[in-house]
Amino acid sequence: MANRENALGTLVERPRPTIFAAAAVALIATAGLWIASLLAARLSLQDQAGREFLFDALYYLPFVALPVALYAVRRPGLSASMRLNPMPPLTTLAVILAAMLSVYLASALDAAWAMLLNAVGLHEPEVSVEIASSRGLMLAVLHSAAIPAIFEELLCRGFVLSAFESRGTRLAVWVSSVIFALMHGNVYGLPAYLLVGATSAFLVFALDSLYAGIAYHTVYNTLILLSLYLLPAAGSDAANTASGAALAASVAVDVALAALLLFLLLRTLDRRRRALGIKAVPRIREPLRTGERALLIALGVVFAATCTLVLMGV
Repeated sequence: MANRENALGTLVERPRPTIFAAAAVALIATAGLWIASLLAARLSLQDQAGREFLFDALYYLPFVALPVALYAVRRPGLSASMRLNPMPPLTTLAVILAAMLSVYLASALDAAWAMLLNAVGLHEPEVSVEIASSRGLMLAVLHSAAIPAIFEELLCRGFVLSAFESRGTRLAVWVSSVIFALMHGNVYGLPAYLLVGATSAFLVFALDSLYAGIAYHTVYNTLILLSLYLLPAAGSDAANTASGAALAASVAVDVALAALLLFLLLRTLDRRRRALGIKAVPRIREPLRTGERALLIALGVVFAATCTLVLMGV
């Protein structure tokens, strides 16, 4: 009994970012999206790849990497709680398979979500990817898949997940997933972002490595990009030719099948986690401090404003 209490105590007392710091960095990152977009527009380049990498440099370095790095310097010992551990090599295939299933499930969820939004008069703008060469495709994968995965995982699964895990691992998984989803400011893709956030957070926890989340997120983004590049009009054509009832039935079957397969895979990884003795932090019920509550409210206001502006087409 004493050993179990000591183990749980070690998990809880491990050096972590504070919830205040996590909310502050998330707020900086969310506001930074608008600032970087405005700066990139004023420094517009003719080359599309140049514009994209300019935005990456203006956003991810000062508004994501720098705040996390400055905090880590002031509070040493965070590498364990942020899970900066090597990913077990034999789990690579499982992570890739999880990403593939997530793409399939996210597509089905997005279709169901789009039907609901259409019913209330909201129509998602069409998204297409214009890539002229294999070099352009490689640059697009780097810009749209790898770079976002690295920095978003560092923030949401490394920093935010670790901070909220002081209140319990399960709570931290869901809070970090919601923050990740809302940071994108895209109401139309909300179910997919929640799915990716929750799955990535679980993989990081179950495999005890932030790099598992980075690998999963990179593969997921790459597959989404390739689907837009190779099949730009397949989804819209199918939606136009299928009846409402037939489409709803097809979406329901797709969601159920993909969800079942993903659940079985994650359940297998969870059994491995338990066998290796990777423990979750138990739920700790403790009221938020005033500053933490204020920053989380401010973060919610910024999220709401961002989503509203996106819906207005700004």
